[in-house]
Amino acid sequence: MSVYVKNGTPTHGPSLCETCIYVHAKRGYRESELLVLCAATEPVHRVPFPVRECSVYRDKNSQALYEMERIALIVTPRETKRTGFVHAGEDGEKREIEITLEADA
Repeated sequence: MSVYVKNGTPTHGPSLCETCIYVHAKRGYRESELLVLCAATEPVHRVPFPVRECSVYRDKNSQALYEMERIALIVTPRETKRTGFVHAGEDGEKREIEITLEADA
């Protein structure tokens, strides 16, 4: 007889290390050939099992706030009464961006 516990502890699944920015992973040709090193702490250590939760996990597919600020387009309102923005480029030259709103018919 087997007992099923709804929403019980999972016994398998993908490891968080597969999508973490701090991982250094090496895969061999066999399923069992996997070496995972975690660089989130000092010294770097080997992770011998699939990880379900981690206190220093950071998804490598998402950007940090400072990375988003670095690529953000900085706009300032125009000093005239027309709708639009003025963008100061990296070279200091101002480029106008005009936004036109049209009412739907």
